[in-house]
Amino acid sequence: MYDKLSLLILLLMGVTHTSAQSLLAGKITDQDGNPLFGVNVLLHQNQTGTVSLEDGTYQLDIPNNLKVLTLEYTFIGYRAQSKTINLGGVAPGGVYTLDISLVETLLELQEITVTTGFVKEQDAVSYPIETMLKKEILGSGEVTLPRALARNPGVYFSSFGTGGGQPVIRGLSNNNLVMLNNGIKQEVYQFSSNHPFMIDEFAASHVEIVKGPASLQYGSDAVGGVINVIRERPARPKGIEGDFTSQYFTNTSGYLNSLGVKGSLDKFFFGFRGSLKSHKDFTDGNDEVVDNTRINEYNLSAHTGVRTDAGMFSVNYNFTDAEYGIQNGPQINLFASPLASTLLTEERKNQVWYQDLVNHLISSNNTVFLGKSTLNVDLGYQANIRELVAGGIDPQEQLVAPTVVSMQMNTFTYNAKLNIPKGENNLIFGINGASIENEADEGKPNVVMPDAKINDIGFYAIGDFQLAKNLTLTSGLRYDFRNMKSFPVATDNTDRFTVDNTYNRVNGSLGITYNFSENQFFKANLARGFRSPNLPELTQNGVHAGRFERGDPDLDAQSNYQIDLTYHLHTPWATLNVAPFYNLVNNYIYVVMTDEEAPVGGGMIFQHVQNDAVLLGGEVALDIHPVSWLGLHGSFSMVRADITDDAEGVEHPTFTPQDRFTGEIKLQQEEIGFLKRPYFSIEVMNFFEQNRTGQNEASTPAYTLFNARIGTSVSLGRQEMDIYITGNNLANEAYIDHLSVTKPLGLNMMGRNIMFGLRLPFSS
Repeated sequence: MYDKLSLLILLLMGVTHTSAQSLLAGKITDQDGNPLFGVNVLLHQNQTGTVSLEDGTYQLDIPNNLKVLTLEYTFIGYRAQSKTINLGGVAPGGVYTLDISLVETLLELQEITVTTGFVKEQDAVSYPIETMLKKEILGSGEVTLPRALARNPGVYFSSFGTGGGQPVIRGLSNNNLVMLNNGIKQEVYQFSSNHPFMIDEFAASHVEIVKGPASLQYGSDAVGGVINVIRERPARPKGIEGDFTSQYFTNTSGYLNSLGVKGSLDKFFFGFRGSLKSHKDFTDGNDEVVDNTRINEYNLSAHTGVRTDAGMFSVNYNFTDAEYGIQNGPQINLFASPLASTLLTEERKNQVWYQDLVNHLISSNNTVFLGKSTLNVDLGYQANIRELVAGGIDPQEQLVAPTVVSMQMNTFTYNAKLNIPKGENNLIFGINGASIENEADEGKPNVVMPDAKINDIGFYAIGDFQLAKNLTLTSGLRYDFRNMKSFPVATDNTDRFTVDNTYNRVNGSLGITYNFSENQFFKANLARGFRSPNLPELTQNGVHAGRFERGDPDLDAQSNYQIDLTYHLHTPWATLNVAPFYNLVNNYIYVVMTDEEAPVGGGMIFQHVQNDAVLLGGEVALDIHPVSWLGLHGSFSMVRADITDDAEGVEHPTFTPQDRFTGEIKLQQEEIGFLKRPYFSIEVMNFFEQNRTGQNEASTPAYTLFNARIGTSVSLGRQEMDIYITGNNLANEAYIDHLSVTKPLGLNMMGRNIMFGLRLPFSS
């Protein structure tokens, strides 16, 4: 571990230059030539920025070693704009002038994306990508990040109580998705929907969601998509910034408090954030308590770094300590026992049957300026500790809470990529991989995953080519090598398989973006992705989650071919997006119940098998703003999933999302008296009946949820405080989502929940 940490430290040793810096200066106006005050200007390469003055002028120091700049201009009520400029012959200490004209819009248009490898406006990316800003996450009224992300078209979540569950993109989840924490791939036992990712969303500026194969940059597991949680940028030079967020949830008597402070000298920057979440058991639409759905979570993050003429170098630390209550048959029986009311006395603290989770992430994000090119090097070390605490009553009628599962996964990840701009074209050459080691406590009654080692390495090249003024081509190739070894120890109810498997694949993608006109374009992308079987799928041979599961050491790697099409049209008052997809998955891995009796634990053996599958569907989204104060938003998401060869007598995979329609009416004004940007919205979410079910999976009836939001900003001296109220499931509907892990137990989802929130930013 010390060798790995020393690499992080070495990357911070940049050589600075003392010669005078170049200067970028200009004026920002609207389309009528009027100056714009307060426009945010961001230089992506070193994450520094400024804002325009009252006369619209701005200026920004440029590192001497940086010759090609990628800039982003954002302002409320105007369309975001990105610019890539070549300083050319500008000498050190010289001035480059760049005037910008921003276009006013009533529409809530997409943002600038970085997850694709190229900093571009999302309209210019050849495959579907969504952005969710921090303010949208805060205002969603949801208690976890995956639930908030599920408000985007084509995105869902597999619910497990309140804290558990994972994102679902177009019907794929778990090891078919990659979660990034500011570019660092998260490894957190994601083979099960019970296991949540642990990321403090309040330390993020926004989240980008790639829908479809993104394996070229991220390798194995990016079959269904990528979710990149992008950390808030460092403070501007010579300033101190921060914010305090507080929320209260009526259903769970839950509260969230988050405080962040960050500062910057001329070159050196730093920051800290702490967040606390706590929720009691929730009540459903029948006003009945769903026992043991409480959660308690603590997050701490810190970062420090330097901006120099040679580049930008940073070290980051993220810590999460969480306890999430779980629901299963033994837990329900325990809570229903006559002694439960006297022994289970805590309303908020987790006592029995909960996941005890700890995650440490040390990472280093670095950008080296090489004239026109840049070299990005990201390193990360993760220690993910997972324990399952059970519960029961001993013969002395005392409550006991033994730890029945204990695992620690240690992961070192690396990612280096060279960005080479060539006029209107851009090239990326990269290498990344990971060394993963799992340590299981075989002394515990259950061993979910044996001791194991995984080694990954991949090489890739991606090109972005401007073939014509209205036609862009993006393509690339990648080679991956993965070796997986297990070292199982037999227990009373498990005898895992030993594997030493190697998987290697060549993947590629080809996409185009064609602009019919300034406000109308078509995008198409064909991509091939893959994921290797995970360790439980290969090695399982014993009781897991109350049933006997058996893996298959000879499983092949899963691969897929996906076609994404997007048609986009926008006018000054409306925007339309139509995004169908077709996904052919070869060797799709899933679990079936066999007719073999389990040797231990009772019931039948559940076997990991693979057959080909097809997933298809898409999203349609329409936004209309007939006048400045009125917005109408609607979207429809659909997924169809089939096992094509039906070799196991299973027609559909389990956990295929329900069709979903979302409609919203939003009223907003720029100013009413002392209220800044007040808004009010009413939302309806209709989930259609799902009867295309997998083996032993019950159909789910349709249900409708009504939500509402109201909020505004008020001035407190030089600062503005955001105040907002969000009501979810206001009709108190009693329902069970089709993707709920606890659906077989008949447990309803959360009933009416009203969240009161405020956010106070501050700066000096």
